[in-house]
Amino acid sequence: MSPSTVPSRPGQVIVLNGASSSGKSTVGRELQRILPRPYLFTGIDSFLPMLRPDGHVGMTWTARTNDNAGAPTAPLRWVFPAHGGDPVHIEFGESGHRLIRGMHRALAAVAFAGNDVIVEHVLLYEEWKRDLVEALRGVPVCLVGVHCSIGVLEERERRRGDAVVGQARAHYEAVHTNLDYDIRIDTSEEEPRAAAEIIAKVVASKEYPDVTLFRNIDCLQIPVPDLDAGLAFYRDKLGHELIWRTKTAAGLRMPETNAEIVIQTERSQLEVNLRVASADAAIERIVEAGGKLVAGPFDIQIGRCAVVLDPWGNVLTVLDASKGYLVTDDAGNVTGIESR
Repeated sequence: MSPSTVPSRPGQVIVLNGASSSGKSTVGRELQRILPRPYLFTGIDSFLPMLRPDGHVGMTWTARTNDNAGAPTAPLRWVFPAHGGDPVHIEFGESGHRLIRGMHRALAAVAFAGNDVIVEHVLLYEEWKRDLVEALRGVPVCLVGVHCSIGVLEERERRRGDAVVGQARAHYEAVHTNLDYDIRIDTSEEEPRAAAEIIAKVVASKEYPDVTLFRNIDCLQIPVPDLDAGLAFYRDKLGHELIWRTKTAAGLRMPETNAEIVIQTERSQLEVNLRVASADAAIERIVEAGGKLVAGPFDIQIGRCAVVLDPWGNVLTVLDASKGYLVTDDAGNVTGIESR
């Protein structure tokens, strides 16, 4: 019931997927400027340099010739055609694939901490596409296909000076296969700002429900006959730090989780409280799914609460923090509520 670093719902992830030089980063930065709330911006070009201590992703880092003895073990390998006319073939080594898998899970962790994220990506491999979907399960995702005509791509590639000429053509078709986009944009026809505005409208009009009902365990409530006796046992003898207290309850810290131990004198049952975004909405969803309402919803200090049963008769207590968080003095005594 104290201020928690765990949000009521995950942040949104907007994935901009397209070939090299398709304009993903430029559109992403414009999107970051016009969206109504803060979005982090990252992507494959932010993660690949982690494989080098100097952060360099250029000539000396990747294998760039077919006869390079170390090429098969390089994180990223450009295989040039023996004869002109074919696009450059790009291969990732195991360390490169491992980094991409880690990147996907890092994105999920950032989103589950409540952050909204824009990510630019080049989904070259089918396994990357499947892995991204799996890693972001439970996170609201808007998948954007960033297209561009091959002529414009190659002209941009030549002008950039830091890109391998030919890789855009190699990416051109592979990145967009077997993906169900929420929206597609064409940067050879739309300016970055206009493309960002198109995406922003789709994001604003699309509802992203809480796909996972329970956000986290708020607390374990343990009944005690006397609060001072409970504190003498759980705080003084077992070592759990006092966070807050009232006349009938006290919250104690568990160091490896945001969930609390709450000792209380008002109810005789051991109780696990599950945090939800909205207790009222949670009741509707649980009942619709086959559960039953036992008590509530009713007001508590920090928000709303209800007691429900799942289809097998298990008692679940759900609560939200719609009113705010407890404010305490230096001794841990609750003095009020801080609005969210």
